[in-house]
Amino acid sequence: MGNYRVCWCFTRKFKISEAEPPTDVKEAFKKYSDDGIHMTADQLRRFLEDYQGDNEHDSSISEAERIVEQILHKRHHLAKFINRKALSLEDFHHFLFSVDLNPPIRSQVHQDMTAPLSHYFIYTGHNSYLTGNQLSSKCSEVPIIKALKRGVRVIELDLWPNSSKKHVHVLHGRTLTSPVELLRCLKAIKEYAFVASPYPVIITLEDHLTPDLQAKVAQMVTETFGPMLYFPESEKLEEFPTPESLKYRILISTKPPKEYLEAEDDKQGSSRKSRLSSSSSSSDDDDSWSEEPSRNGSYEEKCFKSGSDRSDHDVDNEGKISPLSPIYKRLIAIHAGKPKGGLKDALKVEKDKVRRLSLAEQALEKAVENHRHDVVRFSQKNILRIYPKGTRITSTNYKPLIGWLHGAQMVAFNMQGYGRSLWLMHGMFRANGGCGYVKKPEFLMRQGPTNEVFNRKAKLPPQTSLKVKIYMGDGWRFDFKKTHFDKYSPPDFYTRVGIAGAPVDKKMKKTKIKEDNWTPVWNEEFTFPLAVPELAFLRIEVHDYNMSEKDDFAGQICLPVSELRPGIRAIPLCNRKGDQYTSARLLVRFEFIVYYALRLAHHSFLELGLTCSKYSCNEIVLFVVGKSCNLLIMQSFEVFGCFLRHFRPKGDALPEDLKQVVSNYSEDGIMSVQNLHDFLTEYQEQTDADAQAIFNRAKHHNLQHKGLHLLQYLYSDLNYPLQTILDDMKSPLSHYYIYTSHNTYLTGNQFTSDSSVRPIIRALQKGVRGIELDLWPNSTNTDINVCHGRTLTSSVKLRKCLRVIKDYAFHASEYPVVITFEDHLNKKLRDKVALMVKSTFQDMLLLPDKDHKLTKLPSPEELKKKIIISTKPPNESLEPETVDDKKMTNNIKSGTIFDCLKSKEGSDEESRHPEEDLQGEVPEYKDLIFIHAVKHKGNLLDSLHVDPNKYKRLSLSEQALVEACQEHGQQIVRFTERNILRVYPKGTRLDSSNYSPFHGWKHGAQMVAFNMQGYGKNLWLMQGMFRANGGRGYVKKPKFLCDGDLSFRPNEVKKILKVKIYMGEGWHSEFHHAHFDYCSPPDFYAKVGVYGYEDADDDKSPRMYKTKTIEDDWWPLWNEEFEFPIKVPELALLRIVVKDNDTTKKNEFGGQTCLPVSELRTGIRCVPLYNKKGEKYRFIKLLMRFELVIPIS
Repeated sequence: MGNYRVCWCFTRKFKISEAEPPTDVKEAFKKYSDDGIHMTADQLRRFLEDYQGDNEHDSSISEAERIVEQILHKRHHLAKFINRKALSLEDFHHFLFSVDLNPPIRSQVHQDMTAPLSHYFIYTGHNSYLTGNQLSSKCSEVPIIKALKRGVRVIELDLWPNSSKKHVHVLHGRTLTSPVELLRCLKAIKEYAFVASPYPVIITLEDHLTPDLQAKVAQMVTETFGPMLYFPESEKLEEFPTPESLKYRILISTKPPKEYLEAEDDKQGSSRKSRLSSSSSSSDDDDSWSEEPSRNGSYEEKCFKSGSDRSDHDVDNEGKISPLSPIYKRLIAIHAGKPKGGLKDALKVEKDKVRRLSLAEQALEKAVENHRHDVVRFSQKNILRIYPKGTRITSTNYKPLIGWLHGAQMVAFNMQGYGRSLWLMHGMFRANGGCGYVKKPEFLMRQGPTNEVFNRKAKLPPQTSLKVKIYMGDGWRFDFKKTHFDKYSPPDFYTRVGIAGAPVDKKMKKTKIKEDNWTPVWNEEFTFPLAVPELAFLRIEVHDYNMSEKDDFAGQICLPVSELRPGIRAIPLCNRKGDQYTSARLLVRFEFIVYYALRLAHHSFLELGLTCSKYSCNEIVLFVVGKSCNLLIMQSFEVFGCFLRHFRPKGDALPEDLKQVVSNYSEDGIMSVQNLHDFLTEYQEQTDADAQAIFNRAKHHNLQHKGLHLLQYLYSDLNYPLQTILDDMKSPLSHYYIYTSHNTYLTGNQFTSDSSVRPIIRALQKGVRGIELDLWPNSTNTDINVCHGRTLTSSVKLRKCLRVIKDYAFHASEYPVVITFEDHLNKKLRDKVALMVKSTFQDMLLLPDKDHKLTKLPSPEELKKKIIISTKPPNESLEPETVDDKKMTNNIKSGTIFDCLKSKEGSDEESRHPEEDLQGEVPEYKDLIFIHAVKHKGNLLDSLHVDPNKYKRLSLSEQALVEACQEHGQQIVRFTERNILRVYPKGTRLDSSNYSPFHGWKHGAQMVAFNMQGYGKNLWLMQGMFRANGGRGYVKKPKFLCDGDLSFRPNEVKKILKVKIYMGEGWHSEFHHAHFDYCSPPDFYAKVGVYGYEDADDDKSPRMYKTKTIEDDWWPLWNEEFEFPIKVPELALLRIVVKDNDTTKKNEFGGQTCLPVSELRTGIRCVPLYNKKGEKYRFIKLLMRFELVIPIS
C-alpha cells in the first residue's frame, strides 16, 4: 500500500500512521466520560444532546444504546467487548466517523406536507427517458427507473406517433434518438414510483398526437395506473392539493386537447382563425414567447431546440374532434396553460384557477430581468417549470438557483448528465428526508405591505455565519486503486469548501495541500456569513493536486445549509454522477453563529470540520522512512475479526546477473545516453538503427539531461520482447497464414447466443483478416439475415455487418480483409446481396477480371485496403440437398438436435437451404467472387488436385483435416502452395471452444478458422502466432511450405531457446488485495513451454516447465532458467502462464502470453501478460531473458 516502485527494486516509502482522533474529539470524550476511558450509553446521550445539539429522538437513551451496541458489534465481534456496553475513545471516534450512524443531515421527512403543491420545490427530470445526449442517444425506461429510485418526482415523456400513426412512442422528436414504447415507460413508472418516496409522482406529457391517439393514451394511462391515478374534482382548481393528500398517487400534467381549448376560446369570443394562428405559431412547451431568446440566437440553437419542450401539433389536426377526447382531458390534474400575448400576460395570476407554465432557461433569465415581481408572485400560487435550452445537446445543465430564488417549483434537469449544477440539484433534494418535495422558504411565499417580493440581488445583511472546521478524510484507498491518483506516490489531497446560494452568499475557500497521504489531516477552519441561509448550499470538493496536469477529482458533496446538524459529523463523498462512494468520507464540525436574537431561538450553535480517519483492520500498511531501497513494508490481512497476519515482500533484492548489468551500464542505476546505447548494442544485441529508434521514442524522458533508470527502461514498453522487422508482403496470398475467424458474428456459444456486429468489430480491431458470415433468408424471404442456421441463435441484418466491416476493416492492419460467405439463399436474394456488397464497399471491393484469367493469387502488398469476397459460385451451390442435409432436417423434426449438430461436422459449407431456387447462375453475384470456394466431392485427392491455371479455396473440418493429413499429407502441402485451405471447428464445439491450430499450420493451411469469442490455450496460441509480423494479420509461411520441398523432415535441432524468468510485478495494481487469497498475498508460480511443428502429431500437449512457488508475495522473484530444443523455429510459439498456487482448490489464473519464437528479441525483455480472453493487462509484466543458441554439430 505504501510502497511505490519507480523501477523494480527502487521504491519510495511513505509513512502512514493510524490517524489519532482530533483534539476536539478527545476533549469531548474526556468531558462526557467519567474516567476518560469508557463512555456509557447515558453519557453518549448527554453528548448527543448537549454537544451535538440533537433533537429529543436522536438524543434519547434508546438511540444511544442502539449506537453503542452497533459500534461494539461492528468493531469487536467478541463477547467480552460487547458485554462491556461502553465505548472506548477509538470506538467513539469510529462512531463520529460513521456515515450511517452520524450523518450530516436528517434522513426523515420533517417539513409540513399539508400545504398546496405550489409551496414546494419538486425534484424534476427533463427528457427523463433519454440515456445520454439529446441528439442521438437511446430512449429507454431505464433512466426513468434510475430517476425514480433517486427520488425524482416529476417525469417528462415526449409522445409521438409511430411510423404507422397507429401507436404511441416516447422519443425526443426531430432528432436521431431511438424510440421506446409508451406502455413500457408507464409500467416502469407504476413499479418504481414510490420506491424512494411515498409522495406523488407527476408525469408531464408533451404530446404531439392526433385526438385518436390522445384517446389511446388516456386508455393506456387509466388501465396501467388504475386506482393510483389521481382525477381532479373539477376542471378548474382554485388551489393545488397537498403532497400529504396525494401520497402514492400519480398525477398527469399536460395541455388539454385542442378541442377543449377551442371551446374555452369560444366562450371568450375568440375566432377560429385566431386560434389557428396562435396554435401554429406556438413552438414551445406552453408558450410561444418562451422561444424569444432563441429566435435572435444562433442557427444551431434554433435547429436543436429541445423537442420535448415544443408543442408542434399539426394544424391539419385542428378540426379533428374525437368524441373520446374528453377522457384524455379528464386525466389532467395539473393543466399546462396556453397563454395569449406576451410574457407579462402569461404571468398573470387568476383568482379562480391554477396552472403550470413552462419557460426555457433563457426565457427565465429574461423574465426575471424584466418581470421579477411577476415571476415570484406567479409561483406563489401556480407552478413554474424551467427546462434546459435546446443547445445543451450533451445533456448538460444550467444553474438552478436562479429558478429557486424566484420560487420556480419544477427546475427540470437532465439527470443523465453530471457536473456542479447537477450536484446542487442533488444537494437541494437531500433535504426533507430525500422525499422529493422541499418546502419553499417563507420569504418566497409572502408579499410586503406594498406587494414587494424577495429580491435576490439586494445587498442583504448576514443573518448567520456558518463555521466550517476541516479535520480530516479517509476511505479513498478502498474506493480507488493505489495508483489512481499518482503512480509513484500517495495522493496530495486538498479540499475546496464554499457556499452556493444567493449572489451575496457565494464564496469558495481552499485548504492547504497534504502531500503523499491517503488520510489527510487538515484541521483548518473557515467562516461563511450567510444572508439567505434558507437557500444556501454547502459545497465540498476534494481534489488531488497535480503539478503537471489538471488536478484529479476525489469526491464531492452538496448539502442544504438549513438542514445541517450541529456538531461533529461524518460527510460521505460522491462521484461525479452523484453516486455515493463506499468508503471515502470526511469528518466535519458545523457551528452556526446567529446575529439576530429572533433567530437565536431556532438554532443551536453548529460547527463544521473535516478529519482523517484511521485505517480499518482489513488493510494496514506500516512505513519506515530512509534512503535505502530495501525499506520495510508490511501488509496485513484480516484472518478473524481484527487478528492480522503480517507479510513482507521478499523480492526487493536483484538477481546477481541483473546487478551486474546495472553495475556495468549505469551509474547508481541511472543511464546516460551513451550508457543506454552501449547496453542496447552490446548486451541486447540490437543494431544502431534499433538503438536510435528507441532514443527517438524515449525523448519525453529528457535523456540528455536527466538520464534514465536502467530498471525503468527494462520494465517499459520500449523493451518489448518481439522484433519490429516485418515480413516480405509481395508473395502470393497462398504463402501467408491469415488471421481467420469462424462464425465471426456470434457473441457466445454456437447454439443459443446472439448474432451481432460487436464480435465482428472486436475481431477486426484485433487484426483478424478473415471474417465469416452465414447468410440466410429472413422469415418473409425478403431480406438477408446473418445467423448460425438451424440453431437457436438470434439473427443480425447482413447490411449492418457489411457496414461495420467497412468502418473497421483497416483499423488494425492495412492488408486485405477476406469475407467468406456461407450462403443459403435463392437467386433473388443473392442479387440483393450483390447490390448490398457493391454499394457498401464500392472502390474497396476487389473484383476479379471479367474473363477470370488470373492464374495465381495476388500479394497482400498489392491488395492493401481491399475487401475480398470468397464463396462458392451460385451454380455450384444450387444443388439438391445432400444426404447430410436430409439427415439434419429429419433430426431437427425429430428433436435430436445433437445428432443433427454432429452430422454437420465436415459440411460447414456444403449444407444448403432445402428450398433453394434451382435456376441458373446469377452473374451479378458471381462477379463478386475473387476467391472461388470449391465443393469437396467424392475422393479427397480430386479436390486436392492442383490446376496450374487457376486457384481456389477448399474447406475441411478439423477432423477431416487430421484424417486427410494421415493419408495425403504431401498432397495437402502441395495444394496449399498456390491454393487456399480453410480449416474450421467441428460442429460439436457448442461452447465455442477451439482445436489445436498446428495441424493446419504444419500442412500449410492458410485460414485456420477459430471461434474468437471463446478463450483458452488454443486461442492463446492463435493470438501468439499473429503477434508476429507487426500484428498485421498476415504471417509468412516457412520456406519449405512454399517452395515444394516435400522431403522436409524436422530431424535436427536448429536452435536452443534459453528462457530465464527473473520476476514479475503489477498484480497488486490490477487486482484487489484479496483477489487471490483473502488471508495472504498470492503464491505465484510460472509455467513455460514451447509449442511447435513436432507437437502437431502428438495427442499430448508439449511439456510445460514450472518454476518454484513464491509464497505470499505480490512481486515474485523466481530467477530460474529453462532450455528448449527447437527443430522448426518458424512454427514455434513460447507459451507462458502465471498462476496462484492454491492447496484447497483449483489454482487461480494470474496471466498468460504466447510469443512467436522466430521474432523474439534476445536479451532482457519486458513481457506483458494478458487475461483469459487475450486482452492485455495494464500493469502486469514479467522481466525475462531470451537467448537463442545454435547447437554445435
